[in-house]
Amino acid sequence: MAAAPAVGLPGDAAAIAKASKLDKDPADFEAVTVVCTRCHASSQFLSTPRSSARWEETYGQMSRLGATGSDEQLNRVVAYFQKNLTIINVNTSPAEELGPTLQLGDDAVDAILARRAKRPFADIADLATIPGVDRAILETLKSNGCLQF
Repeated sequence: MAAAPAVGLPGDAAAIAKASKLDKDPADFEAVTVVCTRCHASSQFLSTPRSSARWEETYGQMSRLGATGSDEQLNRVVAYFQKNLTIINVNTSPAEELGPTLQLGDDAVDAILARRAKRPFADIADLATIPGVDRAILETLKSNGCLQF
């Protein structure tokens, strides 16, 4: 992949890469750097986790204001924000939000849905009992203000 063009403020690319605790694909944070820092300092979005619905509103607003990128770049931007900065509530968020944010396959998501239908999850230890759930991801999401019960 070619190097990203110089955009944004000095340090934006490094800040975006550093904040990418749960998305280790450099192409994802490069896409965020290229697409998002054309108009914004990284501090404007890295410090504000949002719900999936709120991110969708933000993507729509940015598109209407002229944000552009290739389909691949835009998909990578969504992946970056979904993994690093999307707030989910394990007991209420839909499956299509749980999978990408918790980085789970369908079987683990189905197990979460089945379990929460019987009784809500209380905490990380409770959620970590589901096969396939990575406790380290849960801890990072919680420390980022993105995991709710």
